[in-house]
Amino acid sequence: MKNLFDLTGKIALVTGATSGMGKAIAEALGLYGATLMITSNDEIACQQVREEFSRKGITTWAKVCDVSDSNQVKTLIHETLQITKKIDILVSCVGIGLAGSLGNSSNQDFLKMMQVNLLQALELTQLVIPSMRDNGGGSIIYLSSIASVRGNKSLGLYGITKAGLVQLARNIAVEYGPSNIRANAISPGMIDTPFAKELLSNKEFLEKRLALTPLRRVGLPEEIAGVALMLASRAGGFITGQNIIVDGGTTISDGN
Repeated sequence: MKNLFDLTGKIALVTGATSGMGKAIAEALGLYGATLMITSNDEIACQQVREEFSRKGITTWAKVCDVSDSNQVKTLIHETLQITKKIDILVSCVGIGLAGSLGNSSNQDFLKMMQVNLLQALELTQLVIPSMRDNGGGSIIYLSSIASVRGNKSLGLYGITKAGLVQLARNIAVEYGPSNIRANAISPGMIDTPFAKELLSNKEFLEKRLALTPLRRVGLPEEIAGVALMLASRAGGFITGQNIIVDGGTTISDGN
């Protein structure tokens, strides 16, 4: 039982791994034994995080990749497999948010959000599944959002793409479950990350959000990392096709 979370011998590819929740997830997987391939579109940050993790005893490789570019994604997977020979865990943490009314959104905005938030995750998934299938299975984790499960006044396009990730997890779970490949989404609420910095600095917004959150606080990146660790490991071995909401109770609250 005490080895439920052990990832020794596993290879984990984590995108968006140089800051925020992506970095926290990558670190947690590494501390529990996984060998890491981390990536982001910031080459300097990739090397800095690689060195930081290495000092903590985590075997880490790093490659810069703009996941909105299909050719770079293909190169990333090809070069990762050349180095690691397999990929057991994929964690897709890349995303962008464009605020505004759906009534004023453009086709260009929608296509950009779809490419960065959803299509790249599908492309990564398509490319890692053969390795997972050949090696007896794997775990795929998509970082979604509570915007995927409720209506959004100013984040409509974001919510649509994040809901797509949740449905992608369900579909992959059903299609590839017989190959022992699991797929799940994590939908965080308000988490203390650089991505949420602007909102967290808005006192009026924060007071309103916390009043709607039973735990009355903002979440921490490591609290998302803990869920990802479970999903990646034997501890989550019978969980697939799920959207796990980690929001301090925001989405179930009646505002009291």
